[in-house]
Amino acid sequence: MTGDWFTGSSLAIGAVVALVIGGLIAWGVRHLEGRSARDEDAARLTQALTEPIAREPMLAGSGVMPVVTRPWRGRPRVELTGWVASREMRDAAVRAVEREARRLARPVRVIDRLEILDRTTRRTA
Repeated sequence: MTGDWFTGSSLAIGAVVALVIGGLIAWGVRHLEGRSARDEDAARLTQALTEPIAREPMLAGSGVMPVVTRPWRGRPRVELTGWVASREMRDAAVRAVEREARRLARPVRVIDRLEILDRTTRRTA
């Protein structure tokens, strides 16, 4: 009686369960690897877009930071955060990012979240 549970149907069920669990583990690993690769690409693109902003003479004294996110599909999103002193400075920041993205042959979607602070309202540290 002790060997009755060890039948062909229980072996088949066990094999199917093992295959399903193995498939789920493989899918999870692949999903995490893809996410990690997108995060690394976003970090590299953030660094590449930060440098031209820092070199832009018109943006001296402003606080502009690009934050890149990579969706599962579509173009990377570049969110410009921080502050500038004028609308012209904001336009210069957007142009600098778009110009560098073109140079890198990376189509991006720029989201402008820059705050314009005039000299009278700017806080000093």
